[in-house]
Amino acid sequence: MRGFTLMEFLLVMILLSGVVLLFVSYTGDVGNVTADAASRKVESDIRYAKQLATATEAVHGVVFVPGEGYTVYQGDESQPVEDPLDRQPMVEDLSEFGGVVLSNSYRVEFDRFGKPVVGGGSGVTVLADGGASRRVYVAQNTGATVVDMLDYGSGCSCRLCMEGSR
Repeated sequence: MRGFTLMEFLLVMILLSGVVLLFVSYTGDVGNVTADAASRKVESDIRYAKQLATATEAVHGVVFVPGEGYTVYQGDESQPVEDPLDRQPMVEDLSEFGGVVLSNSYRVEFDRFGKPVVGGGSGVTVLADGGASRRVYVAQNTGATVVDMLDYGSGCSCRLCMEGSR
């Protein structure tokens, strides 16, 4: 058995650096990645509120406060639901995503069938420091939740953005 030589180690490090550079150049900047991650978390929590509403046959919702965060609740926002992962009240501030904020007020509530009774046909926008933004949209009649890419920010050089700017 023999270990790695210094040349083999350097070659692997150079290859890994190249992969990272390709990833960053394809996604534009790290702000896009954080905006994506935060918007997926928001989307997941809205879907969780919808699932709780159908499972318990009680109104559940999410209220978003710009620059602060959001609360997933049952009945009204003073009754946050328990986070299934850490068993704490589901009051999120998005601080784990660093440099990401909510840009608008929004409230969505679901009835026992999972249909939005408040906030359907609208959504909340997630903004990153670099200017990247994502809108989490809740459909009016079905309560389906999707993430729309509104803007990649100024640093994006991916094919999608470059073709769209022509």
